[in-house]
Amino acid sequence: MLKSMTGFGRSEGNTTLGNVAVEARSINHRYSDINLKLPKRLMPFELRIKEIIKSEASRGRIDVSIKLNSTGEGKLELNVDFDAAEQYYRALHELKEKFNLSGEITLQVMAEAREVITTKEELEDVEPYWQEIAPVVRQALKAMDSMKRSEGEVLAKDMRQRLERIRQEIGAVKQRFPASLESARDRLREKLLSLLGGLDVDPLRFQQEIAFLAERTDITEEIVRAESHLTQFAAMLDSQEPVGRKLDFLLQEINREANTISSKANDSESSQRVVEIKSELERIREQVQNIE
Repeated sequence: MLKSMTGFGRSEGNTTLGNVAVEARSINHRYSDINLKLPKRLMPFELRIKEIIKSEASRGRIDVSIKLNSTGEGKLELNVDFDAAEQYYRALHELKEKFNLSGEITLQVMAEAREVITTKEELEDVEPYWQEIAPVVRQALKAMDSMKRSEGEVLAKDMRQRLERIRQEIGAVKQRFPASLESARDRLREKLLSLLGGLDVDPLRFQQEIAFLAERTDITEEIVRAESHLTQFAAMLDSQEPVGRKLDFLLQEINREANTISSKANDSESSQRVVEIKSELERIREQVQNIE
């Protein structure tokens, strides 16, 4: 089953640390690009959360935001830098004397200096709570994955319909080829007769020219390869593995065969059908850009 790269999932859960809310968003990206926003208390889990994300999504830009409505905070430690305080006091005293300023150098004034009193938060060990956090993260990612699968089904249905149209056009070109070759043969005979001014045409020479013409315009190999690629493409639409890049490669190959068929085509009808084939291929390509 195909998966789109576009999806959203959300989950919440009550843990010992407090209420945890997880939101996961995924959009198109050529490679895997994971962006994770965590509260400071959950930073020790960053690498493990990213591993869970990688296990759920192989490609796309994935933004995961985790919010924690904490029931408790870490301990706050206050430190006084007496050397900085002394330097700050002296500097203020010198300013006061030099410019004859009024006012007292009070505790409030000293406390406003960032360097004098510093804080340090001692966070508790959150390792025991990983088993509570991980299921909430996985639930949001599963919800996102479910949305990606639903959209993937819609894309697969659309592409199957377009593949069938391409098959029909290729079948028509293949069926048209013998008549096209016969028409080219008649045109060649008329041209030779015109150039020779009524003289007899050497049958052997004429057959040789027809053989050269058939070789130059033979599209059998291109048709066979294009049909094979279409079969592979259709089979991959049912794959359980990420196939976006493989589908993109096959589209390039089918388009290459279509270009060759177009260059060899001997009549306007075949050329027009190739135009329709390439038009459908372009529409499929746009869809494949969103496949994981």
